[in-house]
Order: sequence, then C-alpha cells, then structure tokens
Amino acid sequence: MEIDDFTFPGSVPVMVLGGATLFPHGYMPLFIFENRYREMLNYSLERDRMFCIGHARPGIDTETSADPVYRITTVGMVRACVTHPDGTSHLMLSGIQRAEIIGWEQHAPFRIASIIPRPCYIADVDASAAAALELVDLSGRLCGAGRPISDQLREHLRCVKDPTAISDVVGQSFLNHPADRQKLLEMSNVNERLEFLVGHLSHLLASGGGK
Repeated sequence: MEIDDFTFPGSVPVMVLGGATLFPHGYMPLFIFENRYREMLNYSLERDRMFCIGHARPGIDTETSADPVYRITTVGMVRACVTHPDGTSHLMLSGIQRAEIIGWEQHAPFRIASIIPRPCYIADVDASAAAALELVDLSGRLCGAGRPISDQLREHLRCVKDPTAISDVVGQSFLNHPADRQKLLEMSNVNERLEFLVGHLSHLLASGGGK
C-alpha cells in the first residue's frame, strides 16, 4: 500500500511508549519484543500494516489508566519488518497522517483505539512559504558530520515544496524534548508550527547546540 492509496482507518492498534512521538512524513525504527506487541504487530501485518505510537502521559499508570496516552497521535504504516527466530522483530514505521483518539475498542492484550482524522490548515500561504524556506536554510546549517541531521536529509528537505511536510520532517529530526514534540504535533495551524521551529533552530544555532 502506497501513501496515495491510503484510506484513513476507523480504528488502529496503539503501542504505548513514554516520550515517543511519530510525525507524518517521519520515520521511527522499532524493536518489538514484548508478547503483547508481538501480537499487535501480527494483527497489524495481517490487516493494513498500520498502528499508532501512543505518547504516554507522564505521571500515570499506563496499564490501568483509562487515558494512558495523549489523544493526538499519528497513524503509522509498517514499511519494512524483519522477524527473528526468537519471535522479536525490527521494523520501520512511517508516519502517514495525524489522528485523534476518541475512544478505546480493546485494552488487552494490546490496545485498539477508535480514531478520527486530525486536519491541519495554512492560515497564510505566503507566510508559510517564506517560513518554510527559512526553515530549510536553518536546517542546512545544522547538517553534516557531528550535527543533528545528515547531508542526505538536507538534500531531501530542499526538494520538498509542501510547508506542512517540511514542518513535520524538521520536527521529527530536530525536536528532542517530548513536550516540544507533542506540542508541535498538536498544532493545527501550519504557520504556528513553522514559526515555532524557526525559533527552535535559530536558538540551536545561536547556542552552538547543533555542533
């Protein structure tokens, strides 16, 4: 299944992880070893190869809480998966589309959530185009040996024209703090995302944090 063929599902399994956020247009490598998530992976692979990463809310018991994760998440698709003789698996999850969890259809052995699309919008097209160009420039200055992203990703960003995709790729690559990542994921206004990221990358450059 390609992204162009993507049909938004009404429900998906959810893998609950502390501090983890997947963005649309982003990628997340995962190692599946717990029995419940082995079952979840099999469930997903037998159907549409989709599941969500649920960013666990801090300070709660995720096993017993009725709402263990932040409700804004991303539908991910398994792009590659290698299952080992011991039953564990390495896989690459690709972020497809923002979603909102509106309820739970199953809690055990793994969670299945009811979801709806979480649309975004561009409030000012010209401003978003200018901010996206600035963000690509800032990203390029933070690329290379010993820096946050590779030369290959820099070249990829230069080819991307969609401000929404640029904000997601940069967010996945440069935001390290879980609260910042979740904050960006929940922003519906793409202009606000771009402004937030321009400020973040400018601070990284000014502080030498990209070295």
